[in-house]
Amino acid sequence: MLIARRSVLIGLGLAGLVPAAAVAALEIVEAGTVETVTGESIGKLRGEKRALAVGAPVFIDDLLLTSAGARLGVRLGEATRISLGESTHLKIDKFLVDRGGELVLESGAIRFDRPSDKPSGQLSVTTPFGLIAARGTKFFAGPSGGVFGVFVEHGLVTVRTKRGAVTLTDGLGTNMTSAKAAPSPAAPWPDERIALAIASVS
Repeated sequence: MLIARRSVLIGLGLAGLVPAAAVAALEIVEAGTVETVTGESIGKLRGEKRALAVGAPVFIDDLLLTSAGARLGVRLGEATRISLGESTHLKIDKFLVDRGGELVLESGAIRFDRPSDKPSGQLSVTTPFGLIAARGTKFFAGPSGGVFGVFVEHGLVTVRTKRGAVTLTDGLGTNMTSAKAAPSPAAPWPDERIALAIASVS
């Protein structure tokens, strides 16, 4: 068990059997909790896999993976919620409770939701196409209309690649085709495209 392993490592450290630096590096830090699960999803932490069920904890450095047809809803901290679509790989790289964090979206789609009336720092999401930087906001990121799209329901999001950046506000989206190409100019998405994007993560 991951939690038991953490306790053993800390106990050994206190007994002087494991260097303090090693204990710090191996300590498992809880980042949040699974709220909803449809289909099969797993968490992978330092080579150990476990099935994810409602109420299960998720951790810093966790890689969350959903299977075909699956959906996963996770709460990070007190107010941040992330919904994962099918065949999505998302790593919780760093998270400061309700103040910001760093996520890595390796594949698939997510919907990020943090109320704008809550204190928050910047969240960054690294994708194969570029970097998404956001504060208290709600946005979608993932496959849409044959490209990788980012759409902001409310808030402020900056999307950046090696060739340029675009800032998105309420109701605007962008397309990303490559890390070597600039994101498309901010523009409204058709209602049908928005509905399909949201359906893919809910």
